[in-house]
Amino acid sequence: MNWQTITKAIKEHIWGPVGSAIFHVIIIVVLIKFATHSGEMAQVAQQEITLDTTETTTPLDEKRMEDQIKPPEQQQNLDTLPTDVPTIGADDSMVGEAVAGNDRGPADLGFGGKEGSTAFGLDMASTIKSPLILKGIAKGYGGRFGTGGAGKGGRRVPKNVDDAILRALRWLKAHQRGDGGWAYGGNLEATGGNDVSMSGLALLCFLAYGKTTSDQEFGPTVEKAISFIKSKQNAEGYFANVKAENCPGPYPYSHGIAAYAMSEAYGMTRIPDLQGVMDKAIQIIIAGQQKETGGWDYSFAKGARRDTSVSAWQVQALKASLIAGCTIPGIKEALDNSIRDMKKIHDPKSGKFGYETKPGQGSIGMTGAAVLCLQFVGHGKDVETMNGLKVLRDQKITWEGEAGGNWPLYAYYYITQCRFQESATSFDNWKGQFVPVYLKAQNADGHWPAMGAKGEEDKHGPVYTTTFACLTLETFVRFLPSYAHVEDSAPAAAPVDDVVVKVL
Repeated sequence: MNWQTITKAIKEHIWGPVGSAIFHVIIIVVLIKFATHSGEMAQVAQQEITLDTTETTTPLDEKRMEDQIKPPEQQQNLDTLPTDVPTIGADDSMVGEAVAGNDRGPADLGFGGKEGSTAFGLDMASTIKSPLILKGIAKGYGGRFGTGGAGKGGRRVPKNVDDAILRALRWLKAHQRGDGGWAYGGNLEATGGNDVSMSGLALLCFLAYGKTTSDQEFGPTVEKAISFIKSKQNAEGYFANVKAENCPGPYPYSHGIAAYAMSEAYGMTRIPDLQGVMDKAIQIIIAGQQKETGGWDYSFAKGARRDTSVSAWQVQALKASLIAGCTIPGIKEALDNSIRDMKKIHDPKSGKFGYETKPGQGSIGMTGAAVLCLQFVGHGKDVETMNGLKVLRDQKITWEGEAGGNWPLYAYYYITQCRFQESATSFDNWKGQFVPVYLKAQNADGHWPAMGAKGEEDKHGPVYTTTFACLTLETFVRFLPSYAHVEDSAPAAAPVDDVVVKVL
């Protein structure tokens, strides 16, 4: 047998029955290996899906978020935002006549009443099917996202401040009701009244420290809080119509605070269902603005009276919605009009701002509220703002003192943010005063009592006092200062901040 015959025989066997069997065995092995590998890849895909928002965010949305946190001299006028206000179908009968009064400030946060209409609850499990990491979105949320309290987003938080905030969050977690809300007043199990405002403030405390639905310790607390607040939004978009003597119609404190909280919740989690909640709430605020004055009043009334305290919550909600990427028409005009409104009640002689319609005749807290609104909308270097800051710099703080007016925790919530937005030097000087006072006053269980002999806790309860104290301490990380560039907010070597939403 020669080699040609041998070679021919081998080829016939290879491509014959034996070869066919070997070939099929190889194919089966490859298929089994591929199926196993695909299963592993599917499992990994369920564990983490990465979406870089720096690539998927439209140039308009990215520009809008950056403009909101640039220094005033670099801000644009938000001319790219749409201007039309859509019809929201509000019942005109719900808008009552304004009731004139004294400088009440937040004293009316808690005038009791009936609970508002409820909407369908939020089914988060159906909206988020897998973990989601949103890279780049954190640029609009200061230093909230990081690896720990002492290094959040490149912004240092003193350890004792971090510890105090975490104790407060744990106290709030422990006193959350079974329905996901927090009580107004001294009975921590009570329902109704103004529990929507308290729940919105509590939710803001968790979000301010980067605690979202994905957080191992606080995730369920945040999820229940979001669901509770959403359930209090009626079909028109109003949150909890608290009925009060001075507010016969929709209650603007509840609505503004809830809209603020839900805007931040949507911006930080991107849970799809929350976009509609935010949009409807923002439409209410835009439609409820007094076009002649640019302010807001109780019941969203359109009379001669306007209210600095009420207006400040609407401005904060509008600003939060912009950071979250809300595109409801009319936000630009509403914010521009709010600045015109705040400047009208400024007294150039005293530097103070008014509460209702008389310039300068408001508490120190009202000056803080007006100044912060001006700073938030890019007017931090205007004459009125600088005059107000001079007044705020003169304020001293002791837990037993009278400097904060009738509602000191409310006042210092605004003053602290104003000093933070003014400059690093201003905030450094202020934090040397307020931080030791707040840390010393915190109870061992994590909550704060009322400041001084005032009635904040007696009237509003420990959730009110604890949330305002906590939010004040969280100024370290809540937002970028208005004088800083986005790119300067963290060291160059710092990792990209992520928002992580885990499977629920």
